[in-house]
Amino acid sequence: MILKASSRANGNDLATHLMRIDENDHVAVQELRGFVGSNLHDAFAEAEAISQATKCKKYLFSLSLNPPKNAQL
Repeated sequence: MILKASSRANGNDLATHLMRIDENDHVAVQELRGFVGSNLHDAFAEAEAISQATKCKKYLFSLSLNPPKNAQL
């Protein structure tokens, strides 16, 4: 399995990318916990607002999985 991780900012762009079904083989939000917003864009906007108060520059951690075709996740 190939894992690619990075810390990053700009949650709006990441949320848009993650939800694109034309660029991703499979898209599913399993759960959003601890946010007022009920969708990915709103949750990432909330994380960005918190980061501005703390002066954090890269407030998100992103992990991409590329499992083998026969793997069951």
